[in-house]
Amino acid sequence: MITIKAPSIYLNEPHLLAVSGSHIRALGSNALLIGGHTALEKVTPHLLPALDEAGVNYHLQPFQGECTREVIQAYTGIARKVQVNLIIGAGGGKVLDLAKAVAEQAGLPVVTIPTIPATCAAWSALTVLYDERGQAAGYWPLRRSPDLVLADTALLAAAPARYLAAGIGDTLVKWHEFAVNLSGNYSSLALRSSVATARLALGILEEHALDVYEQTPRQQITPEFIQVTDAIIVLAGLVGSIQDGSVHAAIAHGLHDSLTRLEDTHRSLHGEKVAFGLLTQWQLEQKEYRELHRLASLLHQLDLPVTLKQLGIEGDREQAARQIAKGLTLREGADHHLAFAVHPEAVTRAILEADELGEQLIASTAKRKQSVLGSTPAR
Repeated sequence: MITIKAPSIYLNEPHLLAVSGSHIRALGSNALLIGGHTALEKVTPHLLPALDEAGVNYHLQPFQGECTREVIQAYTGIARKVQVNLIIGAGGGKVLDLAKAVAEQAGLPVVTIPTIPATCAAWSALTVLYDERGQAAGYWPLRRSPDLVLADTALLAAAPARYLAAGIGDTLVKWHEFAVNLSGNYSSLALRSSVATARLALGILEEHALDVYEQTPRQQITPEFIQVTDAIIVLAGLVGSIQDGSVHAAIAHGLHDSLTRLEDTHRSLHGEKVAFGLLTQWQLEQKEYRELHRLASLLHQLDLPVTLKQLGIEGDREQAARQIAKGLTLREGADHHLAFAVHPEAVTRAILEADELGEQLIASTAKRKQSVLGSTPAR
């Protein structure tokens, strides 16, 4: 059996929130709007007049902190208390995951409004759980994806470049993370479909990601920007939406979860941790140096972390690597599909090798820049 979960409607266009009232009104007339403080500041000037015009009542509920089971229950209680018939989530991944889980608990439709292009949370039928300390606490598969996704490209283009880079990093990982499972599970049509979708996203990013990232300060909504944001939200979301019950190893995301248990990494974004996880995975796969260097260079150009220090880890490298490796857990039986070994010693070694490669790349880049500056004639 294959299941595919996707939103009923996905809209992606500039200044979309200002004309979103009728789309939202079709789902409910009394909404609980959950958002981070910054997200609410950005969306309410355009969204609230549209809701007023469409005759949608709303209750604003700011969110700050972690998406925990306890927080989900608390916000579900609020939704029931004010007797809403619709949930709207606005913000980054944690807010959107919270809104989706609250909607499922309350049995209500949900609208997601991503304010940063950092993850596929606006699309996915999944809530990533954390504990109150910001440590990964598992995943909550949801029965369905959001009913409506409103991706206002003017809003996304205005987001800080770091969030776009994180979204690119998270999406780059998808193909490499899924494809390594094919060697032992090629009969899975769902997996092959996910890999094909991830390959489409990878192709878009390979063609446009760097240029779009470099143009971010100008906040231009180009066709290339739209393709990249669609890859981050739609295609990356679809990759995880096609399932047949088979298990696969998600190494980079598993390393992300382990990294969250180091408090030093809590200022790093999801996509930043996952990107370093991919570099580690490639070391596990024993890729050729040329390929490793190309990946590290791309991540570095996107200002994504290629070293433990860039993730915030300042202490003993080997001790940190061992702790991260020990915390990597894969679903039971998932490693059977892999053509390379995944065990604590191998992972520790791969983390240290990825870190060393990153340090060398940063040093050589700095040296090259200094050489160029030194050779520039004074005016």
